[in-house]
Order: sequence, then C-alpha cells, then structure tokens
Amino acid sequence: MSVPAPGDEAPGAARSVRAAVVLLVAIAVAALVWLAVTFTARGPQPVAAPTTGCASPPPPRTSIPRFSAPGPSAAAAAVGTWGATLHTTCGDVGLELDGTDAPRTVASFVQLARGGYWTDSACNRLTSYLSPTAFLQCGDPTDRRAGDPGYGLAAENVPPGGRYARGTVIMGRGGGLDTTSGEFAIVYRDFTVRPGDPVYPVFGRVLTGMEVVDAIAARGGEDTRPDGRPFRSISIRSIDVARR
Repeated sequence: MSVPAPGDEAPGAARSVRAAVVLLVAIAVAALVWLAVTFTARGPQPVAAPTTGCASPPPPRTSIPRFSAPGPSAAAAAVGTWGATLHTTCGDVGLELDGTDAPRTVASFVQLARGGYWTDSACNRLTSYLSPTAFLQCGDPTDRRAGDPGYGLAAENVPPGGRYARGTVIMGRGGGLDTTSGEFAIVYRDFTVRPGDPVYPVFGRVLTGMEVVDAIAARGGEDTRPDGRPFRSISIRSIDVARR
C-alpha cells in the first residue's frame, strides 16, 4: 500500500480545504460590513433626524434669560395645585404641579415658564434600561447641560427611600448636594435610587401626554448609551402655566 507524499493529498480533501477558506473569508467580510453599517447608523449625531410624529427641532438658542437670586418665595405658589402644558415638537404633555408640598420649586417653575426660559429648548438627557434611573430630562436652553437661571433651590419633597413612580415630575440636581437648577425630568418607569446616589425633589405628575415620553424612551439613547442624548429628538417650544 502506497502513502501519498506531502502535497499529493486526494483532490476531494483539497477542495474541502479551499471551500472552508472561502467560507471563512466570506464570514469575515460580512462581519466587517455589519460593524461598519451599525457604527454609522448608531454613531453620535448633534441632533437626531426628525421621525414620524415629531416636528423638526428648533435651532439652538443664542441667549437665555437670567433671573435674580434667590428666586421666587414659596408664598408665590404655596397651598394648591397648578397646571402646566409642555408644548413639545412631539406633542403636548399636561402636568399637575404640587404647590403644597413643593411650593418654592413650583413658584420657580412658574416664573421660568412665564419668563420664556424654556422656549425652544431641547430635552437632551435620557437615562435608559442600563441606568438605575429612568427619566427624560429637559430644561436646558443651552443644549449643553450648562443651563443656569441665575439661582438654585433647596431640595424639597424628596420621597422617602428614594422611590420614584412612573409619571412623576422631578427637578434635576444642581451643583450642590441639596440644590436644584432649572432642569426638570419626567419619570417613565418606576425606580429606586441606590444608596449614596443623588435623590430628586418631586413637584408634580403627568396627567396627559405620557405617550409622548414613552415614545422617546422606547427609542433609547444615541449610540445605545444608558445616559445621554435621546436618539429621537424632542424639544420644548413653550410652556403654559395656570393656578387651578
């Protein structure tokens, strides 16, 4: 019985080796193409493209109004509820503001809304499924997370245990441990903050238009980030407020 010399393998074996090499090359090329397309589609963009149901976002503000410190007194909104309507590029969201448990926060919200502080401002932060929180944050007219109405507020009406329910309206944290700024957020899923993490003052709840927030949250963040700009662009055009 003869033994094939090196390089004299059977033709069928050689064809199998060549076929396997071709298959591996094809798989590698397909993987590279998929990665390129995915990165291009999900890569960071200054503003997400308009989608069905949302109007084009307004251009960035060139200036924002400033207000005198220390801001309005609690008496301006104490005892009673207020109504607010957020007119956004993706639909209206109706809020009820709690002037009893969060009087100074509500007074500040009313002052900033009536003063046009939030006119044509982007909602530029979404904490999503990988984050311990779940909210859409709005209220920065600079669109760079650098908004400042000119004063801060002491945190009021912080829920015990740091538990936040879907539909709750909360204030964003300011520079200090117990202050808030002009930014606010809407909670779209129940969550409890982890021990040691920031807690947020509650000053209202959503009455109508929660589907607008849900649609933004469902698309997630740009580049699949758990905490960053939402993939679907949404901006506040104006806010109407009135005592109830």
